[in-house]
Amino acid sequence: MAITITKPTVGGSEDSWGTTINTALDDVVNALNGTAGTVAPDHTVLTINGTDVTSTAAELNILDGVTATAAELNTLDGNTAATSTTVVDADRVVFNDDGTMKQVAMSDLKTYINASVGSGSVTSVAMTVPTGLTVSGTPITTSGTLAVSLQSGYSIPTTSSQSNWNTAYGWGDHSTQGYAVGTIPTNNNQLTNGAGYITSVPTTAAAVGTYTFALSSVVPSPIPAGTVSGSQLTYSDGSGTNNVGTSPSVGTWRLMAHYVNRSSLFVRIS
Repeated sequence: MAITITKPTVGGSEDSWGTTINTALDDVVNALNGTAGTVAPDHTVLTINGTDVTSTAAELNILDGVTATAAELNTLDGNTAATSTTVVDADRVVFNDDGTMKQVAMSDLKTYINASVGSGSVTSVAMTVPTGLTVSGTPITTSGTLAVSLQSGYSIPTTSSQSNWNTAYGWGDHSTQGYAVGTIPTNNNQLTNGAGYITSVPTTAAAVGTYTFALSSVVPSPIPAGTVSGSQLTYSDGSGTNNVGTSPSVGTWRLMAHYVNRSSLFVRIS
């Protein structure tokens, strides 16, 4: 209640002044001590040390029961200083839970984030592949499978095959090595009978696959497995002293056996 003071009556009896003043002072003391009545000033503006207090009583009452320190409150005031912290599940963050401010454990945030990972949608997923491969099913716009396969004429070698190919590649240009070309027999009977003897011979002189003794005009003489052209050979009887005098003239011939001061054995390879 509001404090009321009964004032002595001006011109009244002197005997009543003391009692009236004492009663008024007792009312003030009781109100200030809270033993009776309340202090309820009705100020339009409260000024403290030259600064007007503009908060309402209801706004000030929000702080009723606050136990935060000044340093803790200042952290909320746009403080940019950071402290290195090892975050654990039990740590808390201030969280707005649909309008209600709460402290939320980091474990709750971790559970939510993990549950959300991988969610979402895309409108198109496509794939490109290098030469030698082909892809089907691209792009996927709703659901499907991207299938990768080899293009015609391509294969994926094993590690051992790749090693063998790399070794052969290191030998250089194979087209200059004089390898035999032509049809390769597909069975043993095309060359030999059951005893291993040749059952047929070329019907044309100097045909591919024929052997001959000849003298070479190449200087120095080719080494075994070396090749010469037919125009560089002259047929011989094998002794090296009797020159038949004619030449195969055609094809490429490989030296199979070389005899010093004698004719050598050649086979036509192409």
